Amino acid sequence: MIKEFLQGRFMKHPLHPLLVHIPVGLWVASFVSDIVYMANGSPNFAILSYFCILFGLIGAAIAVPAGMADYLSIPAETHPKRIATTHLMLNVIVTVLFLINFLSRRGLEEGVPGMITRGQFILTLFSIVLLGISGYLGGLLVYDHGIGFKPQLRGRERTEESRRAA
Repeated sequence: MIKEFLQGRFMKHPLHPLLVHIPVGLWVASFVSDIVYMANGSPNFAILSYFCILFGLIGAAIAVPAGMADYLSIPAETHPKRIATTHLMLNVIVTVLFLINFLSRRGLEEGVPGMITRGQFILTLFSIVLLGISGYLGGLLVYDHGIGFKPQLRGRERTEESRRAA
């Protein structure tokens, strides 16, 4: 019952892809805030980035159980399981990098930071690149391998299915 809930069966839509938009969006917003900070030095953008990273970490913690429910449902020794394992490991790395980034920013000023160092900016950039790769793999899992729901009908199959439904 818990597994079915975490997989989103109650709403007939996979739950993990729905939840991951929270940390992904917040971490991308932190990167944009870092860019703006580097361009104009406004402490408000350093503060915004800090909180985007923090809430992204919380969002990631919320998305993990749903992702694990999907991961554990993938048959072992299959191509989708290898993709999912890579996706999982990249997400762990990205989350740890953002946690390090968050803690380093907090440590600069013993609280909410008003600045971003070049090292923190580079760490955010590297984390976003890894996040993009992981997101691509997650998309492959959902759209090409149907993890979490039945695969999308594409091309001719979709047209035939549409005709039958009409």
